[in-house]
Amino acid sequence: MTRPDRWAWPVRGLLWVDIAWAIFAIANLVGMLVFATWETVPFHFIWVSLTILYGFRVWRLKPTLWLLGAIIVMTAAILIVDIARGTQPIDELTEVPLMSAMFLAMVWHARRRLVATEAMRHVSDENLRLLERERRFIQNASHELRTPITVAIGHAELLQRANDPATMAADARVVLEELMRLRRLSERLLLLAAAEHPDFLHKRPIEVEPVLVEVLHRWSPTQRQWRLGATDEAVVEADADRLALAIDALVENAVKHTTPEDWIELSVRRNDAVEITVADSGAGIPPEELEHIFERFGRSEASRQSDREGLGLGLSIVKTIAEAHGGRLRMRSQLGKGSAFEIVLAEAKG
Repeated sequence: MTRPDRWAWPVRGLLWVDIAWAIFAIANLVGMLVFATWETVPFHFIWVSLTILYGFRVWRLKPTLWLLGAIIVMTAAILIVDIARGTQPIDELTEVPLMSAMFLAMVWHARRRLVATEAMRHVSDENLRLLERERRFIQNASHELRTPITVAIGHAELLQRANDPATMAADARVVLEELMRLRRLSERLLLLAAAEHPDFLHKRPIEVEPVLVEVLHRWSPTQRQWRLGATDEAVVEADADRLALAIDALVENAVKHTTPEDWIELSVRRNDAVEITVADSGAGIPPEELEHIFERFGRSEASRQSDREGLGLGLSIVKTIAEAHGGRLRMRSQLGKGSAFEIVLAEAKG
Protein backbone atom coordinates (compact mmCIF):
# COMPACT_ATOMS: atom_id res chain seq x y z
CA MET A 1 0.00 0.00 0.00
CA THR A 2 1.57 3.26 -1.08
CA ARG A 3 0.70 6.63 0.36
CA PRO A 4 -1.67 8.55 -1.93
CA ASP A 5 0.05 10.89 -4.40
CA ARG A 6 -0.99 14.50 -4.08
CA TRP A 7 -0.06 17.73 -5.77
CA ALA A 8 0.90 19.28 -2.44
CA TRP A 9 4.49 18.97 -1.29
CA PRO A 10 4.86 16.18 1.29
CA VAL A 11 5.45 17.80 4.68
CA ARG A 12 6.62 14.80 6.73
CA GLY A 13 9.21 16.09 9.18
CA LEU A 14 12.78 17.02 8.24
CA LEU A 15 11.36 19.77 6.02
CA TRP A 16 14.48 21.79 6.82
CA VAL A 17 16.48 19.19 4.83
CA ASP A 18 14.36 19.91 1.74
CA ILE A 19 14.77 23.66 2.24
CA ALA A 20 18.53 23.31 2.72
CA TRP A 21 18.79 21.25 -0.47
CA ALA A 22 16.73 23.85 -2.40
CA ILE A 23 19.15 26.60 -1.29
CA PHE A 24 22.11 24.40 -2.22
CA ALA A 25 20.61 23.66 -5.67
CA ILE A 26 19.92 27.34 -6.36
CA ALA A 27 23.48 28.22 -5.35
CA ASN A 28 24.82 25.65 -7.80
CA LEU A 29 22.56 26.95 -10.57
CA VAL A 30 24.00 30.40 -9.97
CA GLY A 31 27.46 28.83 -10.02
CA MET A 32 26.75 27.29 -13.43
CA LEU A 33 25.98 30.76 -14.77
CA VAL A 34 28.84 32.58 -13.08
CA PHE A 35 31.58 30.00 -13.61
CA ALA A 36 30.75 28.81 -17.10
CA THR A 37 34.06 27.03 -17.75
CA TRP A 38 33.62 24.57 -14.90
CA GLU A 39 29.85 24.44 -14.77
CA THR A 40 29.85 20.61 -14.87
CA VAL A 41 30.87 20.57 -11.19
CA PRO A 42 27.76 22.40 -9.86
CA PHE A 43 25.66 20.58 -12.49
CA HIS A 44 26.68 17.21 -11.04
CA PHE A 45 26.36 18.54 -7.49
CA ILE A 46 22.69 19.27 -8.19
CA TRP A 47 21.88 15.83 -9.61
CA VAL A 48 23.94 13.80 -7.15
CA SER A 49 22.56 15.70 -4.14
CA LEU A 50 19.01 15.28 -5.49
CA THR A 51 19.55 11.53 -5.83
CA ILE A 52 20.96 11.22 -2.31
CA LEU A 53 18.15 13.31 -0.81
CA TYR A 54 15.41 11.40 -2.63
CA GLY A 55 16.87 8.11 -1.42
CA PHE A 56 16.19 9.21 2.14
CA ARG A 57 12.98 11.18 1.67
CA VAL A 58 11.08 9.30 -1.11
CA TRP A 59 8.76 12.16 -1.99
CA ARG A 60 5.36 11.56 -3.48
CA LEU A 61 5.36 10.92 -7.20
CA LYS A 62 3.73 14.08 -8.55
CA PRO A 63 5.87 16.57 -6.57
CA THR A 64 8.92 14.52 -7.59
CA LEU A 65 8.03 14.77 -11.28
CA TRP A 66 7.39 18.50 -10.98
CA LEU A 67 10.76 18.99 -9.29
CA LEU A 68 12.51 16.78 -11.85
CA GLY A 69 10.95 18.75 -14.70
CA ALA A 70 12.04 22.06 -13.14
CA ILE A 71 15.64 20.86 -12.71
CA ILE A 72 15.76 19.51 -16.30
CA VAL A 73 14.50 22.84 -17.68
CA MET A 74 16.79 25.01 -15.56
CA THR A 75 20.00 22.99 -16.05
CA ALA A 76 19.31 22.55 -19.78
CA ALA A 77 18.63 26.29 -20.17
CA ILE A 78 21.91 27.22 -18.47
CA LEU A 79 23.82 24.69 -20.58
CA ILE A 80 22.26 26.13 -23.75
CA VAL A 81 23.37 29.62 -22.66
CA ASP A 82 26.93 28.37 -22.05
CA ILE A 83 26.98 26.54 -25.40
CA ALA A 84 25.80 29.73 -27.10
CA ARG A 85 28.64 31.60 -25.39
CA GLY A 86 31.09 28.98 -26.67
CA THR A 87 32.25 28.04 -23.16
CA GLN A 88 30.94 24.47 -23.37
CA PRO A 89 30.74 21.93 -26.20
CA ILE A 90 27.28 20.96 -27.47
CA ASP A 91 27.67 17.33 -26.35
CA GLU A 92 27.46 18.50 -22.71
CA LEU A 93 23.72 18.91 -23.31
CA THR A 94 23.33 15.10 -23.51
CA GLU A 95 24.06 14.86 -19.79
CA VAL A 96 20.67 16.37 -18.93
CA PRO A 97 18.51 13.49 -20.28
CA LEU A 98 21.13 10.97 -19.11
CA MET A 99 21.09 12.23 -15.51
CA SER A 100 17.30 12.54 -15.49
CA ALA A 101 16.93 8.96 -16.81
CA MET A 102 19.25 7.68 -14.07
CA PHE A 103 17.27 9.60 -11.46
CA LEU A 104 13.98 8.21 -12.80
CA ALA A 105 15.38 4.68 -12.58
CA MET A 106 16.24 5.30 -8.93
CA VAL A 107 12.76 6.74 -8.31
CA TRP A 108 11.22 3.59 -9.75
CA HIS A 109 13.34 1.30 -7.55
CA ALA A 110 12.77 3.45 -4.46
CA ARG A 111 9.01 3.39 -4.93
CA ARG A 112 9.05 -0.36 -5.53
CA ARG A 113 10.93 -0.73 -2.26
CA LEU A 114 8.43 1.58 -0.54
CA VAL A 115 5.48 -0.44 -1.83
CA ALA A 116 7.12 -3.71 -0.74
CA THR A 117 7.97 -2.30 2.70
CA GLU A 118 4.48 -0.99 3.32
CA ALA A 119 2.95 -4.24 2.04
CA MET A 120 5.14 -6.17 4.50
CA ARG A 121 4.12 -3.80 7.29
CA HIS A 122 0.47 -4.31 6.38
CA VAL A 123 0.89 -8.10 6.43
CA SER A 124 2.77 -7.89 9.73
CA ASP A 125 0.03 -5.75 11.31
CA GLU A 126 -2.62 -8.14 10.00
CA ASN A 127 -0.73 -11.14 11.39
CA LEU A 128 -0.43 -9.45 14.77
CA ARG A 129 -4.15 -8.72 14.72
CA LEU A 130 -4.94 -12.35 13.88
CA LEU A 131 -2.58 -13.63 16.56
CA GLU A 132 -4.24 -11.39 19.13
CA ARG A 133 -7.66 -12.55 17.95
CA GLU A 134 -6.61 -16.21 18.23
CA ARG A 135 -5.10 -15.57 21.66
CA ARG A 136 -8.40 -14.12 22.89
CA PHE A 137 -10.26 -16.99 21.22
CA ILE A 138 -8.16 -19.60 23.03
CA GLN A 139 -8.57 -17.78 26.34
CA ASN A 140 -12.34 -17.53 25.91
CA ALA A 141 -12.64 -21.13 24.70
CA SER A 142 -10.63 -22.34 27.69
CA HIS A 143 -12.90 -20.39 30.03
CA GLU A 144 -16.10 -21.64 28.37
CA LEU A 145 -14.87 -25.25 28.47
CA ARG A 146 -13.62 -25.02 32.05
CA THR A 147 -16.98 -23.89 33.46
CA PRO A 148 -19.16 -26.87 32.48
CA ILE A 149 -16.33 -29.30 33.24
CA THR A 150 -15.94 -27.86 36.75
CA VAL A 151 -19.70 -27.94 37.37
CA ALA A 152 -20.04 -31.49 36.04
CA ILE A 153 -17.12 -32.77 38.17
CA GLY A 154 -18.54 -31.11 41.28
CA HIS A 155 -21.95 -32.69 40.86
CA ALA A 156 -20.40 -36.04 39.92
CA GLU A 157 -18.52 -35.98 43.22
CA LEU A 158 -21.76 -35.16 45.06
CA LEU A 159 -23.45 -37.97 43.16
CA GLN A 160 -20.71 -40.35 44.28
CA ARG A 161 -21.28 -39.50 47.95
CA ALA A 162 -25.08 -39.14 47.86
CA ASN A 163 -27.48 -41.75 49.24
CA ASP A 164 -30.78 -39.98 48.65
CA PRO A 165 -32.28 -40.97 45.26
CA ALA A 166 -33.84 -37.53 44.76
CA THR A 167 -30.51 -35.80 45.35
CA MET A 168 -28.74 -38.29 43.07
CA ALA A 169 -31.27 -37.65 40.32
CA ALA A 170 -30.85 -33.86 40.63
CA ASP A 171 -27.06 -34.09 40.51
CA ALA A 172 -27.19 -36.51 37.56
CA ARG A 173 -29.44 -34.07 35.71
CA VAL A 174 -26.94 -31.25 36.24
CA VAL A 175 -24.08 -33.46 35.03
CA LEU A 176 -26.06 -34.37 31.92
CA GLU A 177 -26.92 -30.72 31.22
CA GLU A 178 -23.28 -29.67 31.48
CA LEU A 179 -22.13 -32.53 29.24
CA MET A 180 -24.76 -31.52 26.67
CA ARG A 181 -23.45 -27.96 26.90
CA LEU A 182 -19.93 -29.24 26.26
CA ARG A 183 -21.18 -31.17 23.24
CA ARG A 184 -22.91 -28.09 21.80
CA LEU A 185 -19.78 -26.04 22.35
CA SER A 186 -17.53 -28.61 20.70
CA GLU A 187 -19.91 -28.96 17.73
CA ARG A 188 -19.94 -25.20 17.17
CA LEU A 189 -16.17 -24.94 17.49
CA LEU A 190 -15.80 -27.72 14.93
CA LEU A 191 -18.24 -25.95 12.59
CA LEU A 192 -16.26 -22.70 12.80
CA ALA A 193 -13.03 -24.61 12.19
CA ALA A 194 -14.55 -26.33 9.14
CA ALA A 195 -15.76 -23.06 7.59
CA GLU A 196 -12.55 -22.66 5.59
CA HIS A 197 -12.82 -26.15 4.09
CA PRO A 198 -13.97 -26.32 0.44
CA ASP A 199 -16.58 -28.97 1.34
CA PHE A 200 -18.16 -26.81 4.04
CA LEU A 201 -21.24 -26.16 1.89
CA HIS A 202 -23.27 -28.41 -0.40
CA LYS A 203 -25.41 -25.88 -2.20
CA ARG A 204 -28.54 -26.42 -4.23
CA PRO A 205 -31.60 -24.28 -5.03
CA ILE A 206 -33.92 -24.24 -2.01
CA GLU A 207 -37.11 -22.34 -1.19
CA VAL A 208 -36.72 -20.21 1.93
CA GLU A 209 -40.32 -20.24 3.24
CA PRO A 210 -40.41 -24.00 4.09
CA VAL A 211 -37.12 -23.60 6.00
CA LEU A 212 -38.68 -20.82 8.10
CA VAL A 213 -41.82 -22.85 8.73
CA GLU A 214 -39.74 -25.82 9.88
CA VAL A 215 -37.71 -23.62 12.23
CA LEU A 216 -40.92 -22.18 13.71
CA HIS A 217 -42.26 -25.71 14.18
CA ARG A 218 -39.14 -26.74 16.10
CA TRP A 219 -39.22 -23.70 18.37
CA SER A 220 -43.01 -23.51 18.93
CA PRO A 221 -42.90 -25.37 22.29
CA THR A 222 -40.86 -22.45 23.68
CA GLN A 223 -43.19 -19.89 25.24
CA ARG A 224 -42.98 -16.84 23.00
CA GLN A 225 -45.43 -15.00 20.75
CA TRP A 226 -44.34 -16.61 17.48
CA ARG A 227 -45.08 -14.91 14.15
CA LEU A 228 -44.54 -15.74 10.52
CA GLY A 229 -44.23 -12.39 8.76
CA ALA A 230 -43.88 -11.60 5.06
CA THR A 231 -43.00 -14.69 3.04
CA ASP A 232 -42.11 -13.65 -0.49
CA GLU A 233 -41.42 -16.49 -2.89
CA ALA A 234 -37.64 -16.71 -2.80
CA VAL A 235 -35.20 -19.36 -3.95
CA VAL A 236 -31.55 -19.23 -2.95
CA GLU A 237 -28.52 -21.33 -3.86
CA ALA A 238 -27.64 -22.60 -0.41
CA ASP A 239 -26.80 -25.51 1.86
CA ALA A 240 -30.17 -26.27 3.44
CA ASP A 241 -28.74 -27.72 6.66
CA ARG A 242 -26.27 -24.85 7.20
CA LEU A 243 -28.91 -22.24 6.42
CA ALA A 244 -31.37 -23.84 8.87
CA LEU A 245 -28.59 -23.91 11.48
CA ALA A 246 -27.96 -20.18 10.97
CA ILE A 247 -31.67 -19.33 11.31
CA ASP A 248 -31.86 -21.57 14.39
CA ALA A 249 -28.97 -19.64 15.93
CA LEU A 250 -30.75 -16.34 15.29
CA VAL A 251 -33.94 -17.66 16.86
CA GLU A 252 -31.97 -18.99 19.83
CA ASN A 253 -30.41 -15.55 20.26
CA ALA A 254 -33.87 -13.93 20.10
CA VAL A 255 -35.21 -16.34 22.73
CA LYS A 256 -32.36 -15.44 25.09
CA HIS A 257 -33.20 -11.74 24.87
CA THR A 258 -36.98 -12.01 25.17
CA THR A 259 -39.59 -13.07 27.71
CA PRO A 260 -42.71 -15.22 27.14
CA GLU A 261 -44.70 -11.99 26.61
CA ASP A 262 -42.47 -10.83 23.72
CA TRP A 263 -42.97 -11.71 20.06
CA ILE A 264 -40.43 -13.25 17.68
CA GLU A 265 -41.08 -12.95 13.95
CA LEU A 266 -39.51 -14.79 11.01
CA SER A 267 -39.87 -13.41 7.50
CA VAL A 268 -38.32 -13.44 4.03
CA ARG A 269 -38.43 -10.62 1.49
CA ARG A 270 -37.16 -10.23 -2.05
CA ASN A 271 -35.58 -6.87 -2.82
CA ASP A 272 -32.27 -6.57 -4.63
CA ALA A 273 -31.42 -9.76 -2.73
CA VAL A 274 -33.19 -12.25 -0.49
CA GLU A 275 -33.48 -10.98 3.10
CA ILE A 276 -34.20 -13.59 5.78
CA THR A 277 -35.12 -11.76 8.98
CA VAL A 278 -35.49 -12.83 12.60
CA ALA A 279 -36.93 -9.93 14.61
CA ASP A 280 -38.04 -9.67 18.24
CA SER A 281 -39.53 -7.21 20.71
CA GLY A 282 -37.04 -8.03 23.43
CA ALA A 283 -34.47 -6.09 25.43
CA GLY A 284 -32.35 -4.93 22.51
CA ILE A 285 -28.59 -4.44 22.57
CA PRO A 286 -26.71 -1.39 23.92
CA PRO A 287 -25.00 0.59 21.11
CA GLU A 288 -21.54 0.20 22.67
CA GLU A 289 -21.83 -3.60 22.46
CA LEU A 290 -23.05 -3.89 18.86
CA GLU A 291 -19.58 -4.08 17.30
CA HIS A 292 -18.54 -7.02 19.50
CA ILE A 293 -21.53 -9.35 19.33
CA PHE A 294 -20.38 -11.05 16.11
CA GLU A 295 -17.02 -11.98 17.60
CA ARG A 296 -16.50 -15.53 18.79
CA PHE A 297 -17.58 -15.77 22.43
CA GLY A 298 -18.90 -12.22 22.11
CA ARG A 299 -21.92 -11.73 24.34
CA SER A 300 -23.75 -8.68 25.61
CA GLU A 301 -23.32 -7.82 29.26
CA ALA A 302 -26.97 -8.59 29.97
CA SER A 303 -26.55 -12.02 28.39
CA ARG A 304 -23.47 -12.74 30.49
CA GLN A 305 -25.28 -11.81 33.68
CA SER A 306 -28.61 -13.53 33.03
CA ASP A 307 -27.84 -16.51 30.80
CA ARG A 308 -25.28 -19.01 32.00
CA GLU A 309 -26.13 -21.35 29.12
CA GLY A 310 -25.07 -18.91 26.41
CA LEU A 311 -21.93 -19.92 24.53
CA GLY A 312 -21.30 -16.68 22.65
CA LEU A 313 -20.84 -18.52 19.35
CA GLY A 314 -24.30 -18.31 17.80
CA LEU A 315 -24.01 -14.97 15.98
CA SER A 316 -20.44 -15.76 14.95
CA ILE A 317 -21.71 -18.97 13.34
CA VAL A 318 -24.52 -17.09 11.55
CA LYS A 319 -22.04 -14.56 10.19
CA THR A 320 -19.67 -17.36 9.08
CA ILE A 321 -22.45 -19.27 7.29
CA ALA A 322 -23.82 -16.14 5.60
CA GLU A 323 -20.37 -15.13 4.33
CA ALA A 324 -19.63 -18.69 3.19
CA HIS A 325 -22.72 -18.37 0.95
CA GLY A 326 -21.39 -15.10 -0.45
CA GLY A 327 -23.91 -13.13 1.61
CA ARG A 328 -23.76 -11.02 4.75
CA LEU A 329 -25.39 -10.58 8.13
CA ARG A 330 -27.03 -7.26 9.02
CA MET A 331 -28.64 -6.13 12.21
CA ARG A 332 -30.49 -3.27 13.80
CA SER A 333 -31.32 -2.94 17.46
CA GLN A 334 -32.85 -0.39 19.81
CA LEU A 335 -32.38 -0.73 23.53
CA GLY A 336 -35.65 -1.73 25.15
CA LYS A 337 -37.45 -2.15 21.81
CA GLY A 338 -35.94 -5.28 20.33
CA SER A 339 -33.60 -6.36 17.56
CA ALA A 340 -33.73 -7.63 13.99
CA PHE A 341 -31.08 -9.76 12.28
CA GLU A 342 -31.05 -10.23 8.50
CA ILE A 343 -29.25 -12.87 6.49
CA VAL A 344 -28.85 -11.37 3.03
CA LEU A 345 -28.26 -13.86 0.19
CA ALA A 346 -28.28 -13.61 -3.58
CA GLU A 347 -31.35 -15.03 -5.27
CA ALA A 348 -30.80 -18.25 -7.20
CA LYS A 349 -30.53 -17.73 -10.97
CA GLY A 350 -32.90 -19.41 -13.34
